[in-house]
Amino acid sequence: MGKPAKFDYTQDAQSIAWAVLNGVTSIQNLHAFRNRVPGGARQADRIYPETREALRLIGEERKKARDCKAFKDLLRPFSQKYAAGETLTAILAPVLKGYRQMYLEKLGLALTHEQIIMLLVATDGVEQLEKYGYSVIGDFPTATTTRH
Repeated sequence: MGKPAKFDYTQDAQSIAWAVLNGVTSIQNLHAFRNRVPGGARQADRIYPETREALRLIGEERKKARDCKAFKDLLRPFSQKYAAGETLTAILAPVLKGYRQMYLEKLGLALTHEQIIMLLVATDGVEQLEKYGYSVIGDFPTATTTRH
């Protein structure tokens, strides 16, 4: 008689994904379960579609974790400067100076660093939110809503 199973891979996809992501079982065990099905992983997709969905959910969560780590790694030096007492405009000064020069040469606008930050958030920030399917929360006049 075989050993009793440590985890039931016939549960719903969210439960399987949760178990893998929280160390109750492993992705290798999930793949082994799928490969033990007569016909291999292809047949497992038909018999146990929740295992395929769980693999997709695990992949999404791991991608989110990688993206989150990348953002944190990007922000770490800036956060350290901010924690040391530097102002936001002082930290971003090299980039803001470049934008200031561009706006001055291209449009003849002499903007302060604070105005450049507001302009970037009001235009590019709103566009990025909308690109990912989110909207501005609350009343926020943007370049697209203030045109007549």
